[in-house]
Amino acid sequence: MQSSCSYKAILIGNGTMGERHKRLFEQDGVEFIGVADTSAEATALFKRIKAGELAPDFAVVASPAVTHDEYVKKCIKTKLPVLVEKPVSVSGLDALEYQKLALKRCAFVFVGHSERYNPAIEEFVKTDFCKEMQDYLKFWYLQKQDFAPVSFKFTRTHGFSPRNRDVSVEYDLMIHDMDLLNFFVDKNAMMYKSFHCEELSDDRVHAFYDLSTLKAEFIADRNCATDSRMVEISMNGRSVSLDLGAYRNGNPAYALQKEHQAFLNCLSSYKNATQDEDSAYDWYRGFYDACNAVVLVSLIGEVYKKGRVNETDAK
Repeated sequence: MQSSCSYKAILIGNGTMGERHKRLFEQDGVEFIGVADTSAEATALFKRIKAGELAPDFAVVASPAVTHDEYVKKCIKTKLPVLVEKPVSVSGLDALEYQKLALKRCAFVFVGHSERYNPAIEEFVKTDFCKEMQDYLKFWYLQKQDFAPVSFKFTRTHGFSPRNRDVSVEYDLMIHDMDLLNFFVDKNAMMYKSFHCEELSDDRVHAFYDLSTLKAEFIADRNCATDSRMVEISMNGRSVSLDLGAYRNGNPAYALQKEHQAFLNCLSSYKNATQDEDSAYDWYRGFYDACNAVVLVSLIGEVYKKGRVNETDAK
């Protein structure tokens, strides 16, 4: 894993995920010089940073999801590098704003989508199937005839937990898989065509997205009798299934450790790059994908739920 480093950091949100981040970062030699577990404590930390009393190299934001907007915006404006837990925002419009603002200010934002570092995903991206799929989706617009779409099915279910109840299931669970879809697929093939929900409640969603030359189905349930994290991909009569939960029987911290390694590597490149070097923006693709995932997931709240409310009001 990442070799020991001498970075100093602050932590916003010292709950279950915050404690995990802090423990694993400290194993890599990171020193936490400030920890906040309330909004008042966080405000005080940022005031000390602005006054020059604290000089962290980065922030970790693991507070409730509904507070991420506030802290991400502060980090972007002060150009304090930040690793923020998913989702980066609970608003599609704000996520689009952050894409532009972070790029304009060259402010380093890394979103904690640890499933990207799941061993099943790491192995899949090395396969010929994945390479063929990505080439097809990347160059689909060059084809002279219609081809059958690539189909994705994401299933993510587990039993009830009191954690993350500040957001509905699409921002708690489904956002992981929407980010994976953005990770797999070139942005040119992600143009939105249509969307609908088969089921929807605060704890369960079954949604279908029709995008340019691909279709994606999402099932997320956080009050389920079974625990499942599966990805199924079909293309030209072939298919593959990925079990994203299997590695947890061995080293459950693996994906988060790899996420930290990726973050620290990007942070090192970011800090050593000058403003006009391309490498200063190496981090941006992952951030762009994370924001785009929020935009697509937000359709459930900003289109489907709104439409359903309007239908009820009309009656």
